[in-house]
Amino acid sequence: MIFLPDGVQDFLPDEYAIKHVVEEKIRKTFISFGYKDIMPPTFEYSSNFSVLFDENNLYRFFDKKGNILALRPDVTSQIGRIVSTKLKDKYPIKLCYVANVFRYEDTQSGKMREFTQAGVELIGLNQEESDAEVIALSIEALRTLGLKDFKVEIGQAQIFNGIIENINLGKEETIQLREFLEQKNQSAIETFIKEKKIKDDKARLLIELPLLFGDENIILKVKKLYNIPKLNDSLDYLLKVYKILKDFGLSKYISFDLGMVQNLNYYTGIIFRCFIKGIGYAIYTGGRYDNLLSVYGKNVPATGFAISIERVMLALKKQNIETLNKVPKVLIKYEEKARDNAYSKALDLRLHGKIVEIYSINRSFNISEDDFDEIIYLEE
Repeated sequence: MIFLPDGVQDFLPDEYAIKHVVEEKIRKTFISFGYKDIMPPTFEYSSNFSVLFDENNLYRFFDKKGNILALRPDVTSQIGRIVSTKLKDKYPIKLCYVANVFRYEDTQSGKMREFTQAGVELIGLNQEESDAEVIALSIEALRTLGLKDFKVEIGQAQIFNGIIENINLGKEETIQLREFLEQKNQSAIETFIKEKKIKDDKARLLIELPLLFGDENIILKVKKLYNIPKLNDSLDYLLKVYKILKDFGLSKYISFDLGMVQNLNYYTGIIFRCFIKGIGYAIYTGGRYDNLLSVYGKNVPATGFAISIERVMLALKKQNIETLNKVPKVLIKYEEKARDNAYSKALDLRLHGKIVEIYSINRSFNISEDDFDEIIYLEE
């Protein structure tokens, strides 16, 4: 079989070199903010993931003992397990990672089934300063790569949760309404409201949610127009986070989308995602997930995000940003009696950051000298 299944890809040498540089630059940015690398296993018991993910989206298989295992669909849930069971009572904890994840997605929508995420988790703090730090770090990760023309859209999961509170919706109905909001399908939302007989401020706000995006003025507008319990507290929190980001000098990267919902339903507070001009889907997503760790036995607040490395690479290509520094390539051609000298010379040049290949003059080899910046001949 010479073909690949849907949703996976090969990275050829030039592509993989770029991928590696992107990952390392992002990783160094994370570490410079005080985050520490972590690497969970590629697969675990399926039950560790199925409490948060639809089993139909997991890659599952049996081991020889009959246990059902699954490839990780994300790293955040794994970190939740690790912190709850192995890093107890040492808060705040700052962790980062670069890892492949696996989800059985619909590839027709442009999604991959194996892809690389670079992310951070800030665990043990629940305040506007910690959320602002995580968002600032996500921005700096892209700026480190030289990317421009991007916006971080900020929303609040509690807005949606507050609206549907005390509305008698089943699980499937809630998922359906969430999908309509994610698609910004206003007509479908209006039909849904009529069918479920939702009235007053909640009905009006649901209809308008897909249109409530822009700068901080959109928050002030909603605060004046609607009187829904808990809504104002959520909006005030967004303004506090924005004030911090503005003090950081990052306000030009920020906009608000009050109708934002995330497809992962473990988010409990601020949520955000980043779009880059020319790319039709989010480069990264994140938010606050204060209840996630309780699934694994520890009730601790947390915020994090995950960047898609492949989407970042696409953005770099569209913006014509070079990520690879030119490394000098040296060819050493030697007589047999100079073999020891050639090898020593090659080691020395490599220690000085050059790429070196050595070949005997007496051997036939198919290599183009035009590929090298310098050619050295050693006879003795």
